[in-house]
Amino acid sequence: MAKKTIEKKITLGRDAEGKLIRRNVRGHSKAEIEKKTFEMRQKWLMKSGRPDNEMSFITYARHWYQTTKSMKSISTRKMYENVIEKHLAPALGDMYFDEISLSDLQGILNKNFDKYETCNKIRLTLRQLYEAAMDDDMFMKKAANVKKLVIPRKTKTERRAFTDEERKAILEADFTDRQRAFVWTLYYTGVRREEALALTASAFDFANKTVTISQTLILDGNKAIIVQSAKSSHSLRSILLPDKYIDAVRDYVKSKEGLIFDMPRTPGAPMTDTSFRRFWQTISAKLSVIAPTAAELTPHYFRHDYATRLYYSGITVKMAAKILGHADTTMIMKIYAHLDEQKENVLERLNKSL
Repeated sequence: MAKKTIEKKITLGRDAEGKLIRRNVRGHSKAEIEKKTFEMRQKWLMKSGRPDNEMSFITYARHWYQTTKSMKSISTRKMYENVIEKHLAPALGDMYFDEISLSDLQGILNKNFDKYETCNKIRLTLRQLYEAAMDDDMFMKKAANVKKLVIPRKTKTERRAFTDEERKAILEADFTDRQRAFVWTLYYTGVRREEALALTASAFDFANKTVTISQTLILDGNKAIIVQSAKSSHSLRSILLPDKYIDAVRDYVKSKEGLIFDMPRTPGAPMTDTSFRRFWQTISAKLSVIAPTAAELTPHYFRHDYATRLYYSGITVKMAAKILGHADTTMIMKIYAHLDEQKENVLERLNKSL
């Protein structure tokens, strides 16, 4: 029986007119394909005068990732790995830095132009890669000017406080004890979703009416990992708990030994992304029975609503930032400035009407 032939298309470089030079490599095994690819690349290198030890763009990108990003947080590592393997590697193949044009890089961004965050991550990674490559004296006589890359404008996401109907739903929906504990934790503390999902029974001090944020949940794909630290040093904090909240969740919290929002069928295990989505869909459906607009709410809306209530309670920007666990007041200032503007508009309309 004849062996099956494997074929792979590789990029050698560019011709005098700037067009990509691509060749097909055939063999009967991956090892044979790799050997022929290496030999073909070596011949091209000798012909083009490129140093024998020069790395292709993707080889260098992977090396850079391993040496500079592998010790970062899980979410940061996944971000860079995703950009390199999902967006850069398929588009650039075996090309070298000086063979990659600005239009090649812009083409990668154009494929994702409807996704601001993705484009921003790709551009950030490319800028860091090119800076590192220059520092490492890579062969870059015709390096693309990545500073000229264009990404889409960020679409402003309008966060808002809850309507009266939505507040009623939050307080009166037909939740289970577990669902109510989660929703009310978001509503009465303003914690991030990943902070709420990492809460343990020992974090609650009902005698002193506080809950301490000291760890967070990180998602690696669908794998959930509890990190024994908060998002930043400023995220390590204690939050005062209202009596109404304590009365509603005390018994549920005391019934748990570790994580209070663990996997339903695996006690003590943190919730995976899939499990949380199902959990939230059920919550959303129950909220929507009372307030149809609640269908669009996400856990982050609760945080914004909490910040809004801090504003109307008269709490200072600095104290609000501390309660919410922000490193500085920048984000709070934006919310407060927006609310100040709304208040002024209301007063202006009242003055005109009166």
